[in-house]
Amino acid sequence: MLAKILIPVVLILIVLVAMNSPIWAAIFGATIYLQLFVNNMNLNNLFTGIFEACTKSSLLAVPYFILAGSIIASSSLGRRLINVLIALLKNIRGGLAVACLVANAIFGAISGSAPAATATFGKVVYEPLKEAHGKKLSLGLITSAGALSTVIPPSITLIIYGVATESSISKLFMCGFLPGVLIVVIVAAYLVIVCKENAFATKAVDAQGEDNINNITFKKSLKEGFWTLLLPVLVLGGIYSGFCTPTESGAVAALYSFILAVVVYRDIKPKQLMGIFKDSAKTTAQIFILIAVSTAFAQAATIAQLPALIQGVFGGLSKYGFLMILNIVLLIVGCFFDSSAAILIFAPMLLSTATSLGIDPLHLGIIFSVNLSIGMFTPPFGLNIFVSQSVLKVKMGEVAKAVVPFIGLYILALLLITYIPQISLLLPSLLG
Repeated sequence: MLAKILIPVVLILIVLVAMNSPIWAAIFGATIYLQLFVNNMNLNNLFTGIFEACTKSSLLAVPYFILAGSIIASSSLGRRLINVLIALLKNIRGGLAVACLVANAIFGAISGSAPAATATFGKVVYEPLKEAHGKKLSLGLITSAGALSTVIPPSITLIIYGVATESSISKLFMCGFLPGVLIVVIVAAYLVIVCKENAFATKAVDAQGEDNINNITFKKSLKEGFWTLLLPVLVLGGIYSGFCTPTESGAVAALYSFILAVVVYRDIKPKQLMGIFKDSAKTTAQIFILIAVSTAFAQAATIAQLPALIQGVFGGLSKYGFLMILNIVLLIVGCFFDSSAAILIFAPMLLSTATSLGIDPLHLGIIFSVNLSIGMFTPPFGLNIFVSQSVLKVKMGEVAKAVVPFIGLYILALLLITYIPQISLLLPSLLG
């Protein structure tokens, strides 16, 4: 029965994607098939569900964090942030590479947008990093490190998972912190090992213009970047203390970055604001249309009893066997699907099976986000690969080869996060 329903659905998705249809159109086509030919229902409820999917108040956080990321990417805030880290870490082996990694992690704690992080820091550190440690490592690091924004709160992926499974978004944000730190530690250890010397390029761009990277002092960079460093403290501190909801923290992030970029540092002129707002609105609209059609698909799949059929198939597996299969499936899905669509389609269908096997829904959300973060930079369709290719003006094949070691590092972290649930659940148990 399961195969009878799934095979036509998968074929519809494959055919529409092969015809260069947008991913939302492919999902919508599969949804119409389920509603008309499996559920034998008219389409009235389908369009009602599409509208209601976008009216959930928790989704208000998404446009705020996207706007914050766009403002940071269009200003000197990213440079100011990474210059503090360069000055702090430049005396250790592989310090520039580690600074790039940590800067991406902090950026993830501000905006939750992986492509924005890749574009922002790619422009700043690619040339000095390439000169210091080679083209391959620089491409792989810049492309993969941006994916930390998918895991480290306030992750847009976790917000969408919370909406799809009716889980607490604040607790999901608590769950995502330590897994994100674990990934940073594993990748940083690798960078320290493979970077054979404390080599720095002769040139770098600081917040004021061209400068020698060795002349960036910690005192100077901290003075220039202090207010930027305060931003993730405000966002995460507000959420973890319970003082702010995720939506309110998103509003704080957008307003604070706006004040810094436009009023304090004056990096963004008033005439540039309309372009930034348009780009943010376009990105938000793309995410929301995916949310709408994916939610409709999940509803149609539930009516078709797909979750129950899946539970029947996997019910005989152990928890660990199910988690292994889940990881394999999500790693593959992440290469082809937008993370928002993947969460909204698969999380509702697999949630009942996971909970029946004793898997905490919050832990499941982190497993989803880490898997899909790997998909962000996995060939052939990882979004960060396309962003790096565009921003850094390199061939896609070069980027695809460069990310291979980092895929392995992230998978190592994924296995630890999957099979040691306490990594994800410790903070909610302490703070919740």
